[in-house]
Amino acid sequence: MLLHEGHAQAMRFFTNINADSYDLISRLATFGQDIAWKHEIIRAVRGRSHILELACGTGILSSMLAERGKSVAGIDLTFEYLLILKRKLKMPIAQGTAEVLPYRDESFDAMVSSYLAKYVDVQKVIDECWRVLRPGGIVVFHDFTYPSGLICNLWHIYFELLRLAGRFVTSWKVVFRQLDDVIKKSDWVDQTIYALKNRKFQNVNCRCYTARTSTIVSAEKP
Repeated sequence: MLLHEGHAQAMRFFTNINADSYDLISRLATFGQDIAWKHEIIRAVRGRSHILELACGTGILSSMLAERGKSVAGIDLTFEYLLILKRKLKMPIAQGTAEVLPYRDESFDAMVSSYLAKYVDVQKVIDECWRVLRPGGIVVFHDFTYPSGLICNLWHIYFELLRLAGRFVTSWKVVFRQLDDVIKKSDWVDQTIYALKNRKFQNVNCRCYTARTSTIVSAEKP
């Protein structure tokens, strides 16, 4: 299953020792913005009802979609995170990578992800999205981005504080120590926009949030 360094990095970050605390950490470490960003993903999906969440993790976004009457399926690399999801929600799930999806052609009318893009081969994921999406379907990618200007200085201070917190919250020590470097090195936004256009997706849209520390890219299959 480990095809490249992005997968290896994700599996170093998300493990059996921090699965139980993921939901709490995602709220606290983003000062509640995680839920706000997920509301934007849901808004982008609009009227689509049959949705696949890539990197569904513990099911935070899937649960929010299900609460709105959506039919949701999910796939994730980390088995222990999927076990947490199963405690919350009855939905079809699979363990695997978004780069090789175990679904038939044109199975979903929306595909969403949060915090996936920086760990994958974006072109492969978008090729699979094209295959699995129905005509008129939408794909929505959300992830962290490296800001500029004054916010960049605050961003670095924030991650220094996270590293300090990692001394006490040891199950998240590796993430708090390395995540900033992963974000800084990733050019997932440009790669995603290029790959979407190259694959002939339409209405490619890019929106930045929370002082450009988070970005959502969406596009529609004609």
